[in-house]
Amino acid sequence: MKRTQKIVLALITAAGIGAMTSSYATGMGMGPGGGCAMAGNKMGNSSQIDSHLDMMKKDLKIGSDQEEAWAAFAKIIKQKKTEMMSAMQERMQPVPSVQPVQSAPNRIGERIQFMKQRVAGMETVAAAMKQLNGVLTPEQKKVLNGHFDQEMPM
Repeated sequence: MKRTQKIVLALITAAGIGAMTSSYATGMGMGPGGGCAMAGNKMGNSSQIDSHLDMMKKDLKIGSDQEEAWAAFAKIIKQKKTEMMSAMQERMQPVPSVQPVQSAPNRIGERIQFMKQRVAGMETVAAAMKQLNGVLTPEQKKVLNGHFDQEMPM
């Protein structure tokens, strides 16, 4: 194989592995129907996030005594999802041709930083979920588990 072909093949492979790793590491693999959940098929914008959270709140039958914990949880989910979508959109922007190509170690370093941000976001969501879970009834916990068995909102 020619050197150029090897380099192109390596770049395509690295990009594919990077996309898969990011997708699985963030819990945002394929969405329902095989669509990419992160691309906007599910919870891709503010109104979709609100709609999903409203549906979840209705399914959980949140009582007035649980409203404060729910509001904190929903705020964190919406904030982290919005941050993640913004970061993904930024990463998907085309690189100007005048910008020099980054070295492989620098690209890997950027991916690592992105994934660290995702982990920090997931830890924030986990803490908010634990607080919400603490005020739910056993039946509500089953419903919450059902929502997160299907997909992660982050």
